[in-house]
Amino acid sequence: MNDNEFDKNEFSEQKLAEEMPTTEITEDETTDLKPDSANQQSETTEGKPRKKRRSKWVWLGILVFVLFIALGVFFGYRNGVQRRLANEKAILMEQIALQLEWTYKDMDAGRYENAKARLEYIIEKYPEFPGIEDLMTQVIGKMNEPTPTATQVVIATIEPGVTTTPDFRGAEEKFAQLTQHIANQEWDLAVQTVQSLKESNFDYRTVEVDGLYFIALRNRGIQRIWAGELEQGMYDLSIAAELGVLDSQAAGAKSWATTYLTGASYWDVNWPGAVDIFGQLYAQMPYFADSTGTTVAERYRVALYRLGDLFATQGDYCTASSYYSQSLAVGGNLDIQVTATAYAEVCANPVTTPEPPQDVTPTPPEATENPQPTEAPTVTP
Repeated sequence: MNDNEFDKNEFSEQKLAEEMPTTEITEDETTDLKPDSANQQSETTEGKPRKKRRSKWVWLGILVFVLFIALGVFFGYRNGVQRRLANEKAILMEQIALQLEWTYKDMDAGRYENAKARLEYIIEKYPEFPGIEDLMTQVIGKMNEPTPTATQVVIATIEPGVTTTPDFRGAEEKFAQLTQHIANQEWDLAVQTVQSLKESNFDYRTVEVDGLYFIALRNRGIQRIWAGELEQGMYDLSIAAELGVLDSQAAGAKSWATTYLTGASYWDVNWPGAVDIFGQLYAQMPYFADSTGTTVAERYRVALYRLGDLFATQGDYCTASSYYSQSLAVGGNLDIQVTATAYAEVCANPVTTPEPPQDVTPTPPEATENPQPTEAPTVTP
C-alpha cells in the first residue's frame, strides 16, 4: 500500500467518526428522566380509585334495571291473574244461568231428578246464589210426594186427547202478560193475572211469580191508599208483607192509613181523641184523605170546633173560644167565625151568656167545605 491510499483511508475513518452521533447520557439528562417515571406512577395510582367508582355506579344501574324488570313482571302477572279470575267468574255465571233456566224447564215437565242434579251443580259452584236453597227444598218436596198407585180400570176406554204431560202454554202466555203489566205499572191487571195463573197452574215458576206478585201488591196498595181507598190498600200491603219485607215508603203509607182510620173511628164519639190524632196527622200529611175526599185538614178543623162546642155546653167559654180560634186558623168559615166571636165576648165579659150553638150534635164535615187533596205521587216498583 502506498502513502496516498493510507491517507485516504485515514481521512474516511475520521470523517465517519465525526458524522456519528454521541449516545452518552449526562447526569442532567438522568435527572430529567426520573420525574417522568414518577408522574407515570402517580397517574396509575390515581386512576385506580376512579375506575373503582365507575364500576360501583355501573353495578348500581344494573341493579335498578333488574329491579324495574322484576316489578313489571310481578304487576303484569297479577293483572293477568285478575283478568283470568274475572273471565272465569263471568263464564261461571253464564253456566249457572243456563242451568237455572233448564231447572225450571225440568220442574215444569216433572223431571225433578234432573232439576235436583242441576241445583246441586249450582250449589257446588256458587253456594251463595240467592234463592237456591228454597228452590232445592221445593224440588225435594216434589220428589217426596207419594206416587199414586195404579187401580184397575173396569172400562178400558182411552179417550183421545188425554195426556200425562201438563200443558203450560196458557201459563206461559199469562206469565208474559204478567211481566208486561209490571213493566207498564198496571198493578191491578198484574194482580188479577197472578191470581188467574195460580188458579190454573199453581206450580208454574213459583218463585218468579211470587216475586212479581209482591211487586204488584206493594205498588197497588200504595196507589190505593193515596187514592183514598185506605182499607183496600192496607189489605194489599198486608198480603205483600207475607211474601216479603215492606220498604219504608210502603210501611209509611200503611201507617198513615191506619192512623187516619183510627181517628175516624173517634168521630162523633170521642172529640178529644179525634183532635189528638188528626192534629198529629195534620202536622205531616194535611191533605191525606179517605174515599169520601175528606182530608186530614178538614177533619182536624171540624174536630176542633166540635170540641169547642163540647166545652161551651159545660160553660167553659174561654176554652171553647180557644178551640174555635184554632179551627179558624186551619180553615176559615163564616158561621164558625160568628160563634167564635160570641164565645170570645163571653170569655171577656162573663156576665153575658150567649146562645148555645144551634147544632151541638156532632155531624160529619160538609163535602163543600173540603179542600181539594193534592195529587198522589207516582209509585214506581
